[in-house]
Amino acid sequence: MALVAACTLVFLVTWLLPVDFGQHEPMWFPVGLHAAVEVFAIVVAMLVFGISWHAWQAERPSNVIIIACGSLAAGLVDFGHMMSYQGMPDLVTPASPQKSINFWLCARMLGALSVLVVAFRAWRPFASPSARYLWLAATLSIVALVYYMALWQPQAWPVFYVEGSGLTPLKVAIEALVVLVMAVAALRLLRARSENPPFDVDGLLAAALLWILSEMSLTVYENVNDFFSLAGHAFKLLAYLLVYRLVFVVSVRSPYARLASEMARSQSAEMQVEALAFYDGPTGLPNRALLRDRASQVLAAREEDDERAALVLLNVDGFKHVNDSLGHAVGDELLRSLGKRLAAIVAESDTVACLGGDEFAILLREVNNAGEVAALQERILEALSRPLEVAGQDLRITVSMGAAMSPGDGREFATLLQNAGTAQHRAREAGGNGWRFYDAAMNREVSERLAMRNGLRKALERREFELHYQPQVELADGRLVGVEALVRWRHPEQGMVAPLRFIPEAEESGLIVPIGKWILREACRQAAAWRAAGLDVPYVAVNLSAVQFQRGDVAQDVLEALSASGLPPQALELELTESVLLHDAEGVLATVRRLRELGVRLSIDDFGTGYSSLAYLQRFPVDKLKIDQSFVSRLGEGEDGRVIVSTIVQLARSLGLGTLAEGVEDEALARQLAGLGCRFGQGYCFGRPMPADGLAEWVAANPARLPAARTPA
Repeated sequence: MALVAACTLVFLVTWLLPVDFGQHEPMWFPVGLHAAVEVFAIVVAMLVFGISWHAWQAERPSNVIIIACGSLAAGLVDFGHMMSYQGMPDLVTPASPQKSINFWLCARMLGALSVLVVAFRAWRPFASPSARYLWLAATLSIVALVYYMALWQPQAWPVFYVEGSGLTPLKVAIEALVVLVMAVAALRLLRARSENPPFDVDGLLAAALLWILSEMSLTVYENVNDFFSLAGHAFKLLAYLLVYRLVFVVSVRSPYARLASEMARSQSAEMQVEALAFYDGPTGLPNRALLRDRASQVLAAREEDDERAALVLLNVDGFKHVNDSLGHAVGDELLRSLGKRLAAIVAESDTVACLGGDEFAILLREVNNAGEVAALQERILEALSRPLEVAGQDLRITVSMGAAMSPGDGREFATLLQNAGTAQHRAREAGGNGWRFYDAAMNREVSERLAMRNGLRKALERREFELHYQPQVELADGRLVGVEALVRWRHPEQGMVAPLRFIPEAEESGLIVPIGKWILREACRQAAAWRAAGLDVPYVAVNLSAVQFQRGDVAQDVLEALSASGLPPQALELELTESVLLHDAEGVLATVRRLRELGVRLSIDDFGTGYSSLAYLQRFPVDKLKIDQSFVSRLGEGEDGRVIVSTIVQLARSLGLGTLAEGVEDEALARQLAGLGCRFGQGYCFGRPMPADGLAEWVAANPARLPAARTPA
């Protein structure tokens, strides 16, 4: 109704203002605009008819068809009106105001009568579905009669417009009659608001009132181009749009809303049936049937992709005692709590199922290796080390788990389930509160990896890590330019553990983040100590893992290490592997830029062995490329090795970067590299990795000299 109030205000203000909006003012409603408004109104009227006619069904209100026929009649006759006002091409007979008004009055009266019928007629279906065709036939007959009389019997019409004088009293009276008809319809619709009708009575009432405003505007205009003619057509168009909204809601939106509601009820019923068939009652988790279905799909997909899946079976140790001592209700509550805790541990794509009683199963859709499955089982044991709150009391439980992996332990669900059950039985026989793999060899491998992982955790606490340092020299004169810090693990039982054994496990477990933080702090501390002692070590280089960028805050760690040690930023070089650049390139780039702002030096380690592109070299502000030793070792094998190294050197030079060759084992290689333009070298030719004290002795015993005169340390 706010729209009606606004339009009424516009009409009253315009009508009462002492301003001439008629023929002496600029043209308000030119032929082009008039045609555009009429075309829009005709299109809306046809849409009203099309939607109502095609969406109507026998059980729906017949008033929708009456509105459709009224809109069809008004739209078709409005077309005759549009083609008849001055400035338009001839439609059979010349265009004229009289001819245009003839069509206009007929369209308005037909529309008004259809609204009047709908306002008083009950919203019920036709007695016979074929009745709508009678209404359509009557509508088209009336339209045909109007066109016949307007085009071929113009003399039969009374005069509605006199050139120079304007509208005749008869035209104004007919417009007033249309207003009266619409007013009666509006009063009926106003009364119907209190009767809770099955249609948008407010929308139809607003359309009727806008129709009245349209007719009132067209009783006061002086020519077809003045403001009141424009307002009348605009109000008519708004009324058409409200009628369109009414029939759209009745014919399309409401039926679809009812259909959606019915579908929701149907889906709810289906979900209830599915819950009974595929979900466990006490826990609400998927049951054996649903697990079998999901597992079959996963195993089929994994076989096509040549990837792995895993199934873990889990039983509560001594669950019978819980039921016997605390009752089945507490036992069921315990199982529900256990199911929730398991679901919180696994990924969303995995499935936690209850196979009945205290037997649970976990389907892992995609695993890379047995270590991931073992890590999950360890997380479950850790999570269950905390008590479960059941019936107001804390209960501590342990579980026995068995795991089988596809395809090695079975390609079908039944086989995988049987083998996981066998492994679970072995875990129970071993005393419970543990896990086993079906494959004994896999048990040993995973146990070793877990032992390695646990050892790494303890190594940090027990200070078992130490740093060794390998010299980096200028190939031209043998001058020391820096050292690379290399971590070593001195295991209390196994002795010195090779980095290739523990670094991959540290990265996979995420332990490389705290280990890397320690390496940074220790390397910076040692470099600062050398400087304080007067030892000339220009910089210390530290390797950074991609995992540190993904899970840690590298920039903050570097800032803390520099601050704690007092080492100048330019005395620290960070070596990035190419794999760092492959993950979250934008985030890594932001971190690298922050490091450069601190003044830290940057290099790319093992260049040429990863998957980085030249685009990364252009974007990442690094200082140096380290040529991997696999390329350096091929220098003496033929021209191919020489070409590769030479290409990397030339690439670095063109980008303004330095180059350092790794794995320089003898003087011949050092001379070849220097001849190719490589500036720096690192390898046994100059010195092995050594403890901090050993490096100090090496510096004192090896003053800068040419590589040819050097001997391995």
